[in-house]
Amino acid sequence: MHYFSIHTQAGEHLGFFIMLADDETEQPPQSGRFAVKLQSETPPQDSAALNALSPYLNDEAPLYWAAEKDHVALFDGQSTIGRIRNEYLSIGGQTLLLNDLTGII
Repeated sequence: MHYFSIHTQAGEHLGFFIMLADDETEQPPQSGRFAVKLQSETPPQDSAALNALSPYLNDEAPLYWAAEKDHVALFDGQSTIGRIRNEYLSIGGQTLLLNDLTGII
């Protein structure tokens, strides 16, 4: 399992991005599921970033990821909804920053 914090490019903390691999023994993992959770302490001020993430907050609809050549593609089960490349999450027309928390937690 990988944990990331999500931030706007201005540095505002939005929430968390969690990735779970289909096969945890595979190094590096090639596919799995992901979830987005907004922080609950204070609502984000960046409404465009919030709008980009809000369609993917529903726990009922599974979300998937798959490693591709130079990025990780994100899917909602029917279509590609975004991607991760380096530390950037592109989703809903927004580019957000990811900070890897896996080694910190």
